[in-house]
Amino acid sequence: MKLMGTNVFAYINRFVELTDAERKVLRQQIQIMTCVPKQVLTNIGELEQHTYFIEKGLVRKYFYRGQEEITVQISKEGQLISSSVSFLSGVPSDFVIETMEPCTLAFITKSGMETLYEYSVNFEKMGRLIILDWMLFKEKTDTFRMISSPKERFSRFMSENPDLLSRVPQKYLASLLDVKPETFSRYKKQYIQKGEE
Repeated sequence: MKLMGTNVFAYINRFVELTDAERKVLRQQIQIMTCVPKQVLTNIGELEQHTYFIEKGLVRKYFYRGQEEITVQISKEGQLISSSVSFLSGVPSDFVIETMEPCTLAFITKSGMETLYEYSVNFEKMGRLIILDWMLFKEKTDTFRMISSPKERFSRFMSENPDLLSRVPQKYLASLLDVKPETFSRYKKQYIQKGEE
């Protein structure tokens, strides 16, 4: 098993300050895995047992509408991804979690998380604040998606994630932003032309 990188600790430090003893316990619960592209981490109908922190690579979360894949999340380095409702409540996942690039992922299991919570109140606080951060981010993202125009969604996404334009197939970005593929192509062309001026 590879040693855990410092990125996980940097992420957690946004929420709580861990003691040396807590850091040692956390190291014991977090595992590292490497993945190839298109590796399914969680499938529809499975119980989510992991929350993943992305050390390297991209991971996509999607569901099916008929035969169509609807992308709801693309996470990159420094971000978390999980079928969170399944992880938190124990119901079967409605989503597929799948890698898009060669990935290095730090992950914790549900039982590992419970071990942390039992160890200290500080870990309980950490979990509560991270879940709150997820919820706020999701609500803000969902609200913006509902009230904004396709052009506004594209512009905001590009301002926050310009690197993903070259890393993610266009059809997945169009789906994520709920923009028609041909409309996305037009916006992309305009964006690239503007950058070349």
